[in-house]
Amino acid sequence: MKKLCVLFYELFKISLFVIGGGYSILTVADEVFSKKGWIKEGELFEHLPIFQMIPGLIATHTAVYVGNKLAGKLGAAIGVIAVAIPSIVIFTFVAAGYDFIPVENEYLKGVFLGLRSAVTGVILSAMFKNWPKSLPDKNAYAMMIVAFFAIAVLKINIVYVIIASILTSIAREYAPKGKVFKSNALALLIFLKYGLIGFGGGFVLVPVYIADFVGPTSPYLNIPVEEFSNLVALTQMTPGPTAVNNATFFGYRLLGVPGAIVASILLLLPGSVLALLALRSLDKFKTSRLVKALMLGVKPCSIALMLSAVHAFAPMSNPYLVLLVAAIVYTKKLGVMSVIYLSAVIGVLLK
Repeated sequence: MKKLCVLFYELFKISLFVIGGGYSILTVADEVFSKKGWIKEGELFEHLPIFQMIPGLIATHTAVYVGNKLAGKLGAAIGVIAVAIPSIVIFTFVAAGYDFIPVENEYLKGVFLGLRSAVTGVILSAMFKNWPKSLPDKNAYAMMIVAFFAIAVLKINIVYVIIASILTSIAREYAPKGKVFKSNALALLIFLKYGLIGFGGGFVLVPVYIADFVGPTSPYLNIPVEEFSNLVALTQMTPGPTAVNNATFFGYRLLGVPGAIVASILLLLPGSVLALLALRSLDKFKTSRLVKALMLGVKPCSIALMLSAVHAFAPMSNPYLVLLVAAIVYTKKLGVMSVIYLSAVIGVLLK
């Protein structure tokens, strides 16, 4: 019981104070739990490709891995709850008070410009870091280009793009060698879909959120583009997984506090369950031809989704600041949290 309490406390603390989403949370968790002797140093980074391949969030997959290794299913469940609570609580208050934030203030506009540029730069850096592993050959490059064109230009539903990419990869592997819901309550079920297609973390869900919630033609909420870009900036300057922050915000807009809680739970449920099942049979999972085919199909789509997010946010960001942030994060000259806050200051100076 003592270890479970320590597990909850450490993951809750990491989620509460670490800004920058799943990659930042994984980095800190690897350091904290390796010092406690619960995992080897670098062990979480070794499993990052597997985390990226399973639907859901890197932050919760990290919690599932450490919790399961420490105390089985109960530990995994406690880990996910500890990671999720700070995001749900903080962003419920952010969503409730969003209309009182003086977004027209020139200095605040500068802060949002800097934060949007930081977010774009962080996504760009993450995309380049994942590029070699996600695009190992010319077939993967071709799939990524087709997926990006389908998502960003043709506006094809991302679920269909991912399914098509997976089926194409499976076919190649096994070939002979040579508005859906009318009520806001039912609309919350859409977060189950997000939990199933969120390969690689919260950033890849940004194009899906835009399609479903942003702009006058979106089926739900019709949030203005600038408001959504400010929201994404806020998710980066507040603790916890960015995808949970977004789900909490949208859920609150759909159905108040109950909507915020239910949306976050539905987002986390599929990936956490699948991660637990996968990690409990890790050896078989690694060697399966079918799983290898799934990975080859999903990884190019993850890069395409990151590229789509960069494409969406680039017009609302400062290009020079975006490139500066991407370079700093990629070379690890500063921590992600420091870069984000520094970008907010630079954004004010640019105004």
